[in-house]
Amino acid sequence: MEYTKAFEYISGKVEEELLKSGFEKQKVASEASGDLVSLFTGENVAYSVVYVSDRQQMVLRSSPMTDDGPANDWKTLATWLYDDETSTQKDAESIANDFLEGVSGAAAIKRAKQVRQKKKKSDDGNADPKFLAKRFVAYFPELKDEIKNEEDCYYPFRGATFAKEHIAPRVADYLRTANSKEIEKLAGVFNTQYNNGDVDTRSIITIVILNSLDDTAFSKLCEELNEDTQKAAVAARKYKGKTVAPEKPPKKRTSRASSLLNGGR
Repeated sequence: MEYTKAFEYISGKVEEELLKSGFEKQKVASEASGDLVSLFTGENVAYSVVYVSDRQQMVLRSSPMTDDGPANDWKTLATWLYDDETSTQKDAESIANDFLEGVSGAAAIKRAKQVRQKKKKSDDGNADPKFLAKRFVAYFPELKDEIKNEEDCYYPFRGATFAKEHIAPRVADYLRTANSKEIEKLAGVFNTQYNNGDVDTRSIITIVILNSLDDTAFSKLCEELNEDTQKAAVAARKYKGKTVAPEKPPKKRTSRASSLLNGGR
């Protein structure tokens, strides 16, 4: 059974169950190409059904709700391998039944009764610059090795430097040929990460990445940003070309590979 059909079946069953409890299905796009995602929000908790294509996994996750939506503090409740070349309708039914237990069982009832987290839009999130960098791997796979090299050679992760050297140039190149749908999807990454990012992450998005774009590319992307991210991007634009306080150079450390070769642990 093709994974797209299996996902629709499983997600549909979860939706049926959650609608009974007052949940609402939200429109959401996956950040990684080939992945599928559906999002359901309630008063105190959100559930997400995801198909991770590169791992061939169906995943059920939950996150507390805030005043602005899911807190992005996702906890995996269940994971099933689903290979559309060998998996069948029966496998999809088994996954659906397990996910239904996850959203309607005793633990689910407890989650639904928990006090909702309060978070204002002005509050900082908890997603750090390294997390931001990893969100772009779906667009630029070569970043995976570059992130690992950064982790091996530097501590802490040089978020601003890494974004300037490795992410910003690729975003600029991508926007030169991207169509409107691709730009809209990329803007969704910036919106999500700005909303959930800590103060360093937000500064990297606006001052480092968006300010690296020429006026044409900036305008195209800015049109697709949500109100909060767009407002911050426009405000940060006045700093384009100006000197901002430099990032403190971290202590350089020996790579893990070198440590192993030298007998380190």
